[in-house]
Amino acid sequence: MSGLTTDHVAGVERAADAYVAAMNAADWKLVAQSFAEDAVRIPPHEEPHQGRAAIEAWLGGIEELVSYELTRDAIDGSDGFAYVRGRYAITLRPAGAPGPISDEGDFLEIWRRELDGVWRVVEAMWNTRLQYVGPS
Repeated sequence: MSGLTTDHVAGVERAADAYVAAMNAADWKLVAQSFAEDAVRIPPHEEPHQGRAAIEAWLGGIEELVSYELTRDAIDGSDGFAYVRGRYAITLRPAGAPGPISDEGDFLEIWRRELDGVWRVVEAMWNTRLQYVGPS
């Protein structure tokens, strides 16, 4: 049983859908607006991205987004916070890369209802299910 009201769950789902739509449109500024000013984003094999500006700068390193899909498996929370857990699949070409790379895995996001009533991500992390092949 969720500690969120039906309206809050719907608000988180709308905000999460807008995030996915902005990703698929490769609108990095709009994607970054899905994150709180003080958000932290923790990708695998990298240092955390601290703050909306750092998140937007990292997104700007994506030269081409081929595909992006999220499946939400759970949404719950209370008192103005919600967590969203699910799975992702992405294919993109980072700036300067000779071709696209693909990844798939699991994610966990913590969303906060801001003073303006908008739900934004405050913490996000994801974990690849693919084997890490680091520098040799």
